[in-house]
Amino acid sequence: MGNRGQKRADAIDEFPADKRTCSSLEFRASSSVSPMETTASTSTNQTHDHEMETSSSASGSGSARTDEDKDSAYGSCDSDEMGDTEHRRNRNAMLEYQRQRLSDDQVKFKRVLSVLSGETEEPTQENALRELCEILSFCTDSSLSSLMANSLSPVLIKLAGHESNPEIMLLSIRALTYLCDTHSRSSSFIVRYNGIPVLCQRLLAIEYVDVAEQCLQALQKISREQPLACLQSGAIMAVLTYIDFFSTSIQRVALSTVVNICEKLPSEGFSPFMDAVPILCQLLQYEDNKLVEHVATCLIKIAERVHQSPEMLDELSKHGLIHQVAHLIDLNSKTTLSHSVDTGLIGLLVKLASGSMIAVRTLFDLNISSILKDILSTYDLSHGVPSPRAVGQNDQAHEVLKLLIQLLPVVARNHEIPLAEEKATFLENNPNFLQKFGNDLLHVLIQVVDSGVDLYICYGCLCVIDKLIYYINADTLLDLLKQANISRFLAGVFTRKDRHVIMLALTISDTILRKSNDAFVDPFVKEGVLFAIDALIVPEKGSNFMFTMFNDIQLSNESSRKQCLCYSFDNCKSSSASESLNCKMDNDSLQTLAKNIRTDYFNKNASTSANGTTDILEKLKSLSAGLASMITHGIPEEGYDHVLHQIMSHLNGPDIISTFEFVESGITDALFNYLSSGECSRRISDSNGSNSQDCVAERRLKTFARLFWSNFSLSEFISKLQSGLSSVEDFPVVVNNVSKHRNSYATVPYRHCTTYPCMKVLFGKEDGELTLVDYSSDVQSVDPLSDFDAIEKFLWPKVCLESNKDDENGSVTSPNNVEPTSGESSRRNEFASDSMDHDQNATEKDSSMSTEYPQSSQNDGHLSFFLEGKLIDRRSTLYQAVIRHHKAQYDTVTHAALWNQTHKVTYKKASKSEEVSSQYFRCHARWSSALKKPLFSEIGSAVEKSTPCYNILFLLRILESVNRFRYHITSYEKIHAFAQGRISDFDSVRVTGEGVLGISNNEFVNSRLTEKLEQQMRDPLAISTGGMPSWCTQLMASCAFLFSFEARCKYFRLTAFGKPQSQTRVSSGSSSTIQNDSTMPRKKFLVYRHQILESATKMMDLHAGQKVVLEVKYDEEVGTGLGPTLEFFTLVSNEFQKTGLGMWRGESFLDSGLVGSPFGLFPGPWAPTVSVSNDIEFSEVKRKFLLLGQIVAKALHDGRVLDLPFSKAFYKLILGQELNLYDIQLFDPVLGKTLIEFQALIERRKYLESVGKISADDLNPCFRDTKINELHLDFTLPGYPDYILASGPDKETVNSANLEEYIELVVDATINSGISRQMDAFRSGFNQVFPIDNLQIFTDEELERLLCGESETWNSTQLSDLIKFDHGYTASSPPILHFLEIIQEFDYEQQKAFVKFVTGSPRLPLGGLASLNPKLTIVRKHCDKVADADLPSVMTCANYLKLPPYSSKETMKEKLLYAITEGQGSFHLS
Repeated sequence: MGNRGQKRADAIDEFPADKRTCSSLEFRASSSVSPMETTASTSTNQTHDHEMETSSSASGSGSARTDEDKDSAYGSCDSDEMGDTEHRRNRNAMLEYQRQRLSDDQVKFKRVLSVLSGETEEPTQENALRELCEILSFCTDSSLSSLMANSLSPVLIKLAGHESNPEIMLLSIRALTYLCDTHSRSSSFIVRYNGIPVLCQRLLAIEYVDVAEQCLQALQKISREQPLACLQSGAIMAVLTYIDFFSTSIQRVALSTVVNICEKLPSEGFSPFMDAVPILCQLLQYEDNKLVEHVATCLIKIAERVHQSPEMLDELSKHGLIHQVAHLIDLNSKTTLSHSVDTGLIGLLVKLASGSMIAVRTLFDLNISSILKDILSTYDLSHGVPSPRAVGQNDQAHEVLKLLIQLLPVVARNHEIPLAEEKATFLENNPNFLQKFGNDLLHVLIQVVDSGVDLYICYGCLCVIDKLIYYINADTLLDLLKQANISRFLAGVFTRKDRHVIMLALTISDTILRKSNDAFVDPFVKEGVLFAIDALIVPEKGSNFMFTMFNDIQLSNESSRKQCLCYSFDNCKSSSASESLNCKMDNDSLQTLAKNIRTDYFNKNASTSANGTTDILEKLKSLSAGLASMITHGIPEEGYDHVLHQIMSHLNGPDIISTFEFVESGITDALFNYLSSGECSRRISDSNGSNSQDCVAERRLKTFARLFWSNFSLSEFISKLQSGLSSVEDFPVVVNNVSKHRNSYATVPYRHCTTYPCMKVLFGKEDGELTLVDYSSDVQSVDPLSDFDAIEKFLWPKVCLESNKDDENGSVTSPNNVEPTSGESSRRNEFASDSMDHDQNATEKDSSMSTEYPQSSQNDGHLSFFLEGKLIDRRSTLYQAVIRHHKAQYDTVTHAALWNQTHKVTYKKASKSEEVSSQYFRCHARWSSALKKPLFSEIGSAVEKSTPCYNILFLLRILESVNRFRYHITSYEKIHAFAQGRISDFDSVRVTGEGVLGISNNEFVNSRLTEKLEQQMRDPLAISTGGMPSWCTQLMASCAFLFSFEARCKYFRLTAFGKPQSQTRVSSGSSSTIQNDSTMPRKKFLVYRHQILESATKMMDLHAGQKVVLEVKYDEEVGTGLGPTLEFFTLVSNEFQKTGLGMWRGESFLDSGLVGSPFGLFPGPWAPTVSVSNDIEFSEVKRKFLLLGQIVAKALHDGRVLDLPFSKAFYKLILGQELNLYDIQLFDPVLGKTLIEFQALIERRKYLESVGKISADDLNPCFRDTKINELHLDFTLPGYPDYILASGPDKETVNSANLEEYIELVVDATINSGISRQMDAFRSGFNQVFPIDNLQIFTDEELERLLCGESETWNSTQLSDLIKFDHGYTASSPPILHFLEIIQEFDYEQQKAFVKFVTGSPRLPLGGLASLNPKLTIVRKHCDKVADADLPSVMTCANYLKLPPYSSKETMKEKLLYAITEGQGSFHLS
C-alpha cells in the first residue's frame, strides 16, 4: 500500500481535507449564505459592549433580545416605512444575485463536463475536477439539474476507475460524494452506471488510504438512498474487509454505511449479509462507544431478518456473538450504550434463544441469569438515584422477561414454542442451571412485582416465576422459598383485578402445593392465599378489606386492552388484530382451578379451618369488634385504654401477624373510627360541670400517642401499616407510551388546537333527568385537561331549558361560536406558546385543590356529571376522571382505553350544596394546627373513604405528625405533669434531646407508592401536559412523607418549574436531584463587588419572574460561569448576615461584622406601630426581606447553594407552618425555656382551681423561689425595650394575675405579629419566582438541605473515589498523597474555605462531594520557576484545582492554606 504523503505535498495546502474524514459539513460551505447575507447577519448580531444580558447558546433560542433591543423595536411610523423599503431593496438584490449565480453555475458545469468528457491531458482533468468539487461544495439543489447530474455521473465513475493517477481517482470520488449531497437523485444515477462496484473495487484494492477513505464517504451517502443496490454489489464486505486500517472516525463512517444497508434487508437470500457476521462480532470488542452502537444495530437488524430460520440463528451463535452481547448488556461493562441499543441487544438474545439450542446452551453457560438479575434490579428506583444503566422503562424489562420466558418453556403448557422439548430436556438434565436461575431471579422478580409495576410487567414476572417453580424439584424449591415469603407475595398478587394475573397466581399456588404440600398449607392460610381462593369460588364470601375486588374481576374474554395478556410476551406476534384479542383462557377456568386447589390440598388437611382463618386473626377481629362496639355505645373515654393496650399487645406480641391478618382483622378500621369519630363540639365535663378545652378527638389522639411512648414499638406498627398499604392500594400508573405528541383539535370546552391527544366523549343526560335537554349529538373532541367547571360552561347553555328558550330568541351563542372566557383564553394561548408554562399552570391548578379544609361540596355547579353511571368529582380533570374509572374496572389503564375509546359522560341537575357540618372543622384546641391537621383534614378524593387504604393513610398521617411534633407533645405532657403535681421542679419540665418517639423519616416512606410515582413521572405525555393522575397530587399534598426525598425533589421540579429534568445518565453515587437543567435558557448579568446587594436587587427586578438560569460576571474580572455565580450567591448570603440591617433577632455580633446566630437566623420583631428604630426604617427592612425571598427562590430554581444559617423555626415559616410557644426554643432557648416554665405555673394554678385545692400561696406562685411580681418584669418584649406589648394601669408590672396574658403577648410578638409583615414581604418576593406553596412537600430539615446543600464534610474513604486526578497526576503520585492527607487534617472552617476556593461556594451541593458536576479534578500545575514558589490556582466553573508538585507536605499545606484564605474574592486568569 503506497504512502502518498510525498507524492502530493504540493496539494496539501490546497486540499487539507485529504487526510481526514469527509462530510458534507466539513467540505461544503453553506450554500444558503451569500456574501450579502453574511454582511447583513454580521451587522444584525452586533451587541453593545456594556450590555451583559445575553442569551447563551445553551438556551436553545436564537431570538432572545435584551431590554435595549426591545426598546429599539419601537419606532415612529416613518422609520417603519423606511425599514420596509430597505427590506424590499435587499430582497430584490438577493433575488438578482441568486439568478446571476445560478446562470454562472450552469455555465461552469457545462464547461467542466466538456473538459472531463473529452480526450484531455491528466493535469487538465485534475484542474477540472478541483473546479467541479468547488462548485458542488457551494451550489444548491436548484443549481444542478437532473440532466446535468445524470451527465456527470458516468464521467465521474469512469474517472474513479482510473488505474494510473490516484489524484484523479480521489477528486472524482469526492465529486461523486458532493453530487450525492447536492442532488437527491444522484444516488440512483450512480447505481444506474454501476458506480457502486467501482467504489467497492477501489476499497478492496486499498492502494491509497485517502482514496479508500473517500470511497467510504461516497458509499455512506449512496447507501442512504440505495441500500439494496449496495448490498447486492457487495458493499458490506467491501467496507468491512480492511476496516482496521482506518482511524476511528472513518471506521464510524464505514459502519454507518452497513447500518444503512441493514435497515432495508431483503426478504430473500441470506448470504450477502451473513458473510459479514464474523467481522461484526469482532468489532463488538472495540472501545469506541459509537462504533459499537453501529455494529450492534447491524446485528440487531440481521437477527430480525433471520429469526425464523433456525439454521441462520445457529450460524449467528457460532462467532462469539452471544459472549459479546452478554458483556455489553452487563451493567458492569465499561462500554455505555444508548437505552434503545441496550434494549435491542436483549431482543437479539430473545430471537437467538427462540430458535437456536446453541444459543440457549451458551446463555446458560454464561450465567445470563446474573446479568438479567442486575438489569431487573434497577427497575425499582424507590430510594435514591438510578444507576447509569437504570431501566426505568418498560420496554427493556419487557425484553428481559421475554428472554427468560424463551429460556424456560413449559412443554405441557406451551406446545407452540419452538424447541420446547429440547429446552425442557436440557433443563431437566442440568438442574444446577435451574437452581442458579432460581437463586438469582426469584427474589428480584418478587421485588419488581411488589414495587407496583404495570400489569404487563407483572404478568411477565409471574410467567417466569411459574416456569421456575414448575421445573425446580421439591427439595430445591423448599430451600429456594425459605428466603422469599412466597405466601405473602401470592396474597398480594391476588389483589390484582386481571383474570390472567390471578390465573398465574393460582397456577403457582397449585405447583407449590403439589410439590411441598405440608410446608405451605399453613403459610397459605396465614397469609390469606386460601381466603382469596375461597373468595374466587364464592365471591359473596369475599372480605370487606383485602379481597373486595373479586366482585369486579372481568371473567369474560372482552377487555378494553389493545392486546390480550395471553399474547404480550409472544416472540412472534400475530399481525391480525382480531387474533390478538382472542383470549386463550376459558371463562370458567379460574373457578375450576380454585375449586381443585381447595379440594386437593385444604379440604383434606385437618389443621385447616373451615373459613380459612387463623386463631390470631379471630382474636384481632374480636378486639376490633369490641373497640367498634365501645365507640357505638359512647362509653367514657377512660374505658378505651384497656382495649387499646390489648390490641397493641397482640400486634407487638411474640406471635407473627401476617399482612393479611392485620388488614383483614379490621384493626385499622376500628382505630380510624376511634380517632376520627370524636365530636369536637362535644366537650368533656369535669366534676364542676364546666367544659374543659380539650375536645374528644384531641384527647383520643393523645391517648393513642401515649401507647408508643414507653410500652409499644412505633416502628413495628408503622411497618405493619406500610405492608397493609402496599397490599390494598390500587392507585393507577398511566403510561401512555406515546413516542411523539400529536397535535389535536378540541371542540370542548371551546375550539382550539392542542399539542397533545384529545378524548372522545359522548354527552347525554342521566336517566330520570326531566329538567334538562338531552345533548346527545355527535361525539365531541374534549381537551383532556379540562375540568368539569369548564365543561359545564360549554354544556349549560345547550341543555338548560331556560337557556334554550332564550336561544329561540337569538340570545344564545351558537355552539360552534363558543369562545373561552378571558381567563381560559389566556391560559390556552399560554399553553400554545409555551408548553412548559401550561404544565406549571396545570400542576398549580391541581395542587390548589386544598385537602386541608374543603371549601365546597361536589355539587356546587349547575350540573352533576357521571362516567358510566358513577359520579365524577368536579375538582378533577376529564383525564383524571377517566383514569380513575378505568382503574376501578381493570388493573391497568392502556393507551387505547384513554384515547381510542369513546367515553360516555352523562349529566343531571345538581342538588343544592349541603352545608358543611363535619365534625372535622369545629375544633379550636391549643395544640399546634399542624399536629391537628391529620385529624381534621381530608386525604383527597382519589382515595375512597371507608376503605382500608383510606384508613391506613389516615393512621400513617397521624403517626407521622406525632413523630414529627414529638418535642411539642412531650413538652405539653410535662407541663401537665407539673400542673398535676407529678413533677415538682422546673428542671424536670424541660425536654432534653429528641424525646422517646423519634424514628427515622425513611420508615414512613412507602417503596411501592414511591416507585409508582417514579413511573408516572417518567411518562412524557403526563409530564408535558400536567396530566398525572389525581392521586399523585393529592397524596403529595396530604401524605408527602410516603414518598422518598429523591422522588419528592423530582416532583418538586416538575410542579414548581413546569419541566422535567434532562434525561441524562448519572453515576450511582451522585445526586442530580436539584441541579439546574442544562437545557434551560441562561442569562448573564454584570455584578459589582462593592455593590452586591444593589446588583442583586437589580438582577431580581429584571429576571425574578423569568424561567432562565442566571450566570454572573464581575466587573473588570475575566471569570464567568458557574464558579463566579456560586460565589455571588455566597456573597449575597454574607451581605444578608451583616449587622445594621434590622432584619434578624439577636444582639451578639461576631468580629467579622456578621450577626451571631448560634441557633440560626430568625426575623427580629418590629412593633406594628414603629416605622423607624435605631435609624433603620422598617420600609427598608421589608425591601430586604422581599429581596431575600427572591434570592432564596432563585437559588432553588437555578440549583445554587446559599450559605445562610436560617433557624429551623424560620424554615417552618417558609413552609407555611404555624409556630407556637414550644418553637421559640429553636432560636432563643433561654426565652423559650422561661416561657414554658411560666406556662407550667399557669397550668398548675388552673388545675388546682379545677379540683378545688388552691391555696393563697398557689394564687401567687414562686418562679425558682421568687415571686412573679418580684421579678420586676414589665410589658415590653424581652430584649426589645422599645417594643411595648400592652399599656394600661394593670400592665405596668407582670404579676401572677396577668402572667398568662404576658406570655401570650410575648409569644405573639415573637413569632406572629412582630414578624408577620417581614414574612409577608419574604413570601411576596419568593412567589415572583415560583409559588412558595410548592415547598410544603418537604420538612424543615429537607428544605435546609435543598437550599444550603450538605453541611457535613468528607471522610478519608470518600476522597480517593470522589476526586479525579489527571494531566500529570495519578492517585498514587506523591503530591496527591500529600494533598489527601492535608485536606483530611483540615478542620470544619478550613474545609469550608477549601470548598469555596475550588467551587465558589463554601457548602457542597445536595449529595455532597459525589454530586459535584463536573467532578472535582486535581491536575499538575506547570510552573515557570520553582514549584515551591508558586500557589495553587483553580477554575471554579470546572471544579478544577491546579496543584504544583511541591517538594514537601509542609510546603503544600502552607501554600494551600494561604491560597484558600487569601485567594478569595476575584476571578482572574490562572
